[in-house]
Amino acid sequence: MSFDVLNNASELLDRRKNPGRLTSMYLKSMGYLYLVAFLSYFVQYPGLSSRSGLIPSEEIFRGSFPQLYKAVVVRKGYDADMFADAVTIAGAFLSTLAAAGIVQHGLLYLSLVAAYNVLYTLGSDFYSFQWDILLLEAGFLTGVCIAPWTKLKWQFEGENEVGGWNIRFLLFKLMLMSGVVKIQANCPTWKNLTALEFHFATQCLPGPLAWYAHQMHPLLLRLGVAATFVIEMPAALLLIAPTHTLRKIGAQLQIFLQILIILTGNYNFFNLLTMAMCIPCMMAGDRESSRRWTIMQRLCCAAFLAACCLDMFAWGTFEDAWNREFYKIRFKMDSKKCEELFGKAIPIAVQGTLLFVMVTGISSAVGSTRTLRLCTSIRVVVCCACIIFTALPLYQLTPNLKKPAFLDIFDAKILRRIERGRGPFSNGYGLFRRMTGVGETSAANVTEPSGWAGVDPSVVARPEIILEAQINGSNEWRELSFRWKPGRPDAMPLQVAPHQPRLDWLMWFAALGQIGHNPWLVAFIDKLLHGCPAAVDLINEPGILSGKQNVTMVRAILYHYDFTRVDTEWSRRIPGVEMTTMINGVRPANVWSRRRLWQYVTPLGADSAPLKMSLRQFRIRSGCSDGESQSYRSRTRETWTMICAALFVCLSTEWRRFSSRRQVAKLKIH
Repeated sequence: MSFDVLNNASELLDRRKNPGRLTSMYLKSMGYLYLVAFLSYFVQYPGLSSRSGLIPSEEIFRGSFPQLYKAVVVRKGYDADMFADAVTIAGAFLSTLAAAGIVQHGLLYLSLVAAYNVLYTLGSDFYSFQWDILLLEAGFLTGVCIAPWTKLKWQFEGENEVGGWNIRFLLFKLMLMSGVVKIQANCPTWKNLTALEFHFATQCLPGPLAWYAHQMHPLLLRLGVAATFVIEMPAALLLIAPTHTLRKIGAQLQIFLQILIILTGNYNFFNLLTMAMCIPCMMAGDRESSRRWTIMQRLCCAAFLAACCLDMFAWGTFEDAWNREFYKIRFKMDSKKCEELFGKAIPIAVQGTLLFVMVTGISSAVGSTRTLRLCTSIRVVVCCACIIFTALPLYQLTPNLKKPAFLDIFDAKILRRIERGRGPFSNGYGLFRRMTGVGETSAANVTEPSGWAGVDPSVVARPEIILEAQINGSNEWRELSFRWKPGRPDAMPLQVAPHQPRLDWLMWFAALGQIGHNPWLVAFIDKLLHGCPAAVDLINEPGILSGKQNVTMVRAILYHYDFTRVDTEWSRRIPGVEMTTMINGVRPANVWSRRRLWQYVTPLGADSAPLKMSLRQFRIRSGCSDGESQSYRSRTRETWTMICAALFVCLSTEWRRFSSRRQVAKLKIH
């Protein structure tokens, strides 16, 4: 039996016997990702955006979708919460059909984009992240360019290489812009290749392995930063290379980078989405390359990447060699050189991709029927137009880069809306532009460079807000526990991706600014004081949620956090770090060290004048709107989530069984 399973798996993975499997795999992957996004939204909606949430969606619904609001609320009598629930459940059901491979029509994916775009708008500040926009853009291109329009699902009749170029180009744009903005930001940590010495401790939600990665030797961490630059910029060009071998190498490098990020951080579905976008890069059609030609391409790729490394980095200098310090690595590329280089590369990349789309379409239409040639021609025109729109943010990377003349055929208002990112089909990206949580060496009494390899020591000062409360009238302040964000020094980071706890994420951003820029935090404090179940359910306080404990006062304290260190030669050079011991040689006794700074929010009660004034200033309704009914909605939402997940498992399992039985029946007939 085991040999039969292996033989069946090898046949499924044989591209020549099963053409089109990668297209089907990509379409299913997008269904999975949208399902995760909808379920994550469904679980958090009561506390974040419902009538008793931190930022109610009623006013946003009325202002952003006035016609839809009149049809749903005014005429039908439903409220915004019921509408959001219906859209979320419908989106989860449709994404289940796509993930199970039951329906993969283009209209289905456009429906997913439309549904998530509505929820994205209603989510306000809690859904202002780049991966939400990326999911919308990738879903739009999937529905228009890759998903079938004449059949309900993709048949194994060949890969959709024409539409695959759109996803390849989107992935190229994502990675290239992520690399270029790091250089343009002139962040000292990226210029000195020390970013990873801060990243693991200062990222929004560290993963379980982040503490261990933080203990790595500085040379390995700086080599990791150098590898990140190579993968995000030069290797990104491989994603839109004309040959399958080069694209496959580029996709493998991107997948390798995303796996490393997954192992050390919690970035919801972003890494999985990036890896899914690598699937079209591996499409090769029905043409096979000779072994000699494949080896030659790999050698050329290795030579290209090696030349880029030599141009971007310097491994020491003559002075370093004289002092026998061979381990120093420097970044040679500056913002001006980067803009000049990519100012020449971007037009070539855009025009080359358009050429490849047309050549691929012509080659696939040769020898086909008249109807198929017409469909291919329409697909080529649509894909070329989408690539042009996708490329618009790239022309904003450098000030001297002018838009191509053929964009004049489009309406100027449409182009301006696309450039500003107001739409699900063309946006700019810039992940990790600057490293946060960088402490000042002057504050650590460092008079001369004492870090590793002659660089200033990497002093980590991650700002973190800790909420404290007085319970049941007690004068003692107790720290409130969140589910995922750092809190107690002995608490190990947890794995939560692909789910994204939006409140925990925004607490990280709030620590970088002031309370006046975060009205949702004022609303959250008010909900805690009134014991609103929907908001309290967002944190890990079962006593307050059940009503057994009443919050009488709340305050917020700002701390500086850092990972503890294992006692090593280079960690002793960093001032202010706390060494820790290992429990059974595996787990640190203390994960975090923290230093109290000041009160971020002064003590507030439910009737405090400053709280009431802030609520009036931000136009926030105080207290719980729906009382006990909202508590019931909050408790039943997890049940609905489990039902949706179970429905997905059942549908996918039954469909696989049905497909396997049908294949067996066909084999018996033949």
